[in-house]
Amino acid sequence: MDVEELRQNLRHSVNLLGALNLTRAAKWAGEALVGLREPTEEVETSVKHKQIHNFETLPHRESDCMMLARGQFNSKEFSRCAYSLRKCQSPQAVFMRLHSTYIDGDRKREEESQGILGANDSKVTNANAPHVLKELSSLLESPQYSDDPFLLYLYGALLLKQKSTELATETLIKSIKLYPFNWSSWSELITSITGLDEAQLILHDLEVHFAHDFSALTMVRIGKIVIYQELFQHFEQLFKDLQGLLELFPNFAFIKTQSALVSYHALEYQQAENTFNSVLQQDPYCLDDMDTYSNILYVMDKKSKLSYLAQLANEVDKFRPETCCIIANYYSLKCEHEKAIMYYRRALALNRNCLAAWTLMGHEFVECKNSHAAIESYRRAIDTNPKDLKHVLDMHLYSLYYYQQASIIKPHDRRIWIALGQCFDKLKKVEDSIMAYKRALSLSEYIDLSIVYKLALLYQTLGQEAEVYANMRTIYVEEVNTEHHSDETAKARIWLARHEMKQGNYSEAYSYAVDLTYGTSQEIEDARAITRAARNKMNN
Repeated sequence: MDVEELRQNLRHSVNLLGALNLTRAAKWAGEALVGLREPTEEVETSVKHKQIHNFETLPHRESDCMMLARGQFNSKEFSRCAYSLRKCQSPQAVFMRLHSTYIDGDRKREEESQGILGANDSKVTNANAPHVLKELSSLLESPQYSDDPFLLYLYGALLLKQKSTELATETLIKSIKLYPFNWSSWSELITSITGLDEAQLILHDLEVHFAHDFSALTMVRIGKIVIYQELFQHFEQLFKDLQGLLELFPNFAFIKTQSALVSYHALEYQQAENTFNSVLQQDPYCLDDMDTYSNILYVMDKKSKLSYLAQLANEVDKFRPETCCIIANYYSLKCEHEKAIMYYRRALALNRNCLAAWTLMGHEFVECKNSHAAIESYRRAIDTNPKDLKHVLDMHLYSLYYYQQASIIKPHDRRIWIALGQCFDKLKKVEDSIMAYKRALSLSEYIDLSIVYKLALLYQTLGQEAEVYANMRTIYVEEVNTEHHSDETAKARIWLARHEMKQGNYSEAYSYAVDLTYGTSQEIEDARAITRAARNKMNN
C-alpha cells in the first residue's frame, strides 16, 4: 500500500511540475515513477493529494492565460510568457511569471557576457534577479502566498545565488516540508549544504517532520544519499541505504548513478565502472553524470572505451555539457590539450555551472603552462561548488602566480622570496626553491638561520652533501658568534656531529655534540650518545 501511495504521489507530481514548467523536476519524477518496482498484484488505491495548485479551480480566464503562457515558455519566449500572466493572481500563475522573468534575465546575461572567461564574464549579472527577489519577499509576507511551496522554492534558489545561504536553506526546507516531491527544491537545498554536521541536522529535522509519511520519507532517503555522496562520504550505512533504495527503485537510473558516484569518491573505480555500464545497458541514451564515467575511464587509462563513450554521447546529443566534457576527456587522454580546452569551453557555454568542466579545464591550462587561466578556472570551480575539493589539489598555483607577480612589483621584499621558496618547495621544484631562498637571504640584514636550515635540507634532497655541510656549518658559526640557541642550531649540531663521525673526525664530532644541552629530549640524548661514542674512539 505504501509503495502504491508513493507511485500515485510521483504520478501526480509529474503532471503538476510539468504544468508549472519545472521540466527537470518533472523529468526526475517521471524517471522515478517508471523506475519504481512493479506491483506484486493489481492494487487500486485512491490517494488524497493535498490541494496544491489545483488548476481545475482556477477562473477560466486565468486558466486560459496559463495555457498560453506555457506554450510561450516552451517556445523560449520568456518575456512574452511573463507578460501574458501580468494580471493573473493565483500562486501558480505568479510563480510562472516570476520564474519566466528570472530565466529571461539569465538568457540576456549569457548574451552580454562575451563568452566563457571573456572580459565581462564574471561582471555581468542577471538584471531581473533583484526585481524578482524583491517581489517574492513581499509576496511571501501575504497569507495568500506565504505557504506556496513553489514560490518558496524560487525565493530560496535566488537567495542562494545571492549568497544568502542561511536564509536560502531555511526557505528551501520550508518548501520541501510543504511539497517534498519537487526535486528542484532538493537540488538547491543540497547545493546550500556545506558540511556534514549541518546536513545531519537538516536530515533529522525532515525525518521527524515526515515520520508517518512513507512517500515523503522516501524522498528524504533519496535526498540523504545525494547529500552524503556530494560530501564524499562512503560509510557502511550509506551503502545499506543505497541497497534499500535500489530494491525499491530497481529501474531508476538516478539511484544507480548515485551508487556509482559513491564508489567513485571511495576510489573504487572498477565498481563505479561496472555500475555505469549497468546504467548504459538499461538506458543507452542516458547522459546524466556520464562525464564522471568518462573521468573514471580516463583514470583507468581505458582509451578505447572512452573513445566509444565519446562517440555514443556525440550521437545522442552533441549539445549536452556532459557530451562536451566526455569528448574533452578523450582529447586530454590523447594529450591534445588545446582541443580539450575547446570542448570544456563548449560545455561551459551550455552550462556555466558545470563544475567538472571548470576543474578539468584548469588542469588543461596547467598542462599548457597558462597559470593565469588555470587559476581563474579553479576559482570559478570553487565558486560553483565549495564542497568539491578536487580543484584545491591545484590551489598552490594561486600562491605561486601571485607571489611571482608580487616579486616583480617589490623585488627587494625578502618576505615575498621566502613565500616563493615555500611554494616551489611544495611543488617539489627544489632548484627553484633554493634560488628563491638564496635571494631572500641576500636581502636580509642578518643571517636568518631558519632559511639557511631549509637550504641545507633542500641540498640534502639533491644529494649535495658539500652544500649541506656548508649551510649547517654556517648555522653553527652563527650560534657561536651570537650565543643564540634555536631549534635550527640544535639540529645543525647533531647533523655536523654525525657527519664528522662518518668521516672519522672524532674530536670535531665530540666538540659539536658535547655542548648540546638544549633542544628536544631526543636531540639531547642523541648528542650524549655521539659524545660517548666519540670519546671512546678517541681513547682507543
